[in-house]
Amino acid sequence: MAWHTVQDALKLTGRSRSQLYRDMSNGLVSYRSGKNGRREFETSELIRAYGELHTDGTQERHSKGHNKSNITDAENPQLNIIQKQLNDLQQTVTLMLEDKASREAERKQHAEEIERMRAEMSRLENELIQTKKSGFWSRLFRR
Repeated sequence: MAWHTVQDALKLTGRSRSQLYRDMSNGLVSYRSGKNGRREFETSELIRAYGELHTDGTQERHSKGHNKSNITDAENPQLNIIQKQLNDLQQTVTLMLEDKASREAERKQHAEEIERMRAEMSRLENELIQTKKSGFWSRLFRR
């Protein structure tokens, strides 16, 4: 099976970006970190999690209705610059969202660790109080 980027997965599943990230954090859909550390989804995993995938038939439909001009990329270098900037911005936003999701997961793990530490401190404080409450002779001749 093929591996798909986050953008491809959004197009194939018809889900929103926030829903896809929520499903990843809840463990409903699995992914791997591919080259560049970006998340990738296997086709079979997307089908398992979301059912039938949508093929992108819109591109063909949209291109039929437009008049294609004779301007080539070489004749319009500004178009290439804008396209490159758009691609860079999309990659930046994707990386920022992935970073945000990983920071939220780390923050959640940190909060759980703090809660475990607090519970341990409470248990030790109670144990110390019980030790202090015991009499002198019982502390002296402890088993």
